[in-house]
Amino acid sequence: MIEREELRERSVFNSIKAILIDPQMKSVARIDISKNARLTHYFGAKPRATMKFPKGDVLFAGIEEREEAFTVGGSRPIPGPALIVGRRRGPGERGPVHVRLAEVVTMVRWTTVDVPPKPPATVRAIVIDPEQGLIDEVVIAANRLALVGVLGGQVDSYMRVPGNDHVVSPATGPETPWSWRKDDLTFASRCVLVGHDSETGYLADAVTSVENLRNSVAFRGPDGNCWTSYADRKAQAERSPVE
Repeated sequence: MIEREELRERSVFNSIKAILIDPQMKSVARIDISKNARLTHYFGAKPRATMKFPKGDVLFAGIEEREEAFTVGGSRPIPGPALIVGRRRGPGERGPVHVRLAEVVTMVRWTTVDVPPKPPATVRAIVIDPEQGLIDEVVIAANRLALVGVLGGQVDSYMRVPGNDHVVSPATGPETPWSWRKDDLTFASRCVLVGHDSETGYLADAVTSVENLRNSVAFRGPDGNCWTSYADRKAQAERSPVE
């Protein structure tokens, strides 16, 4: 974001005239900037040269994704603020802008652009481990690598379940005779249940609750004869040390 205060230079000898276009404020103004300052200083990152004017003037725009935008003389929408500066005079030095402020004002039109949503930093997921009898909520980074870390191996497949959640299974892992099931679906490994945003493809918070799974998931042990509920499995585990 360009701050107007940063663009104002008190020394006449060290400054040049430029034109600031700010779609958020819907303003086009002539301002003073240092003739030796790097444009990266004003934009916070290296800007891109978007348009050239007669006499060598160049319009620089930032790379930050912003909803507020503008067009110049029928150009494509340019998001975020921009600077029009003069041609390069030497290494790291720009000359004053030549295009008249009134001309720029007549060419600029305000508009907006669709900004793609950013992926979440973390998501709420649920780990289901039939061998340990666990159904626990965890918070993980919203990426595939985090799933690999929780599963202990590469991701094999995603199975969509009601609520747009996905059950993620490992491609390989330690063999275990334990399995778990919910409704008519059976899984023979440790799994992670995580949400999925169908519009962006990003991972999302699991819609299904831990309570729901603990009341509906059953485990089957090495004997393979009967299914045990989460509550019964937990009760058995709590009794084992005493016995």
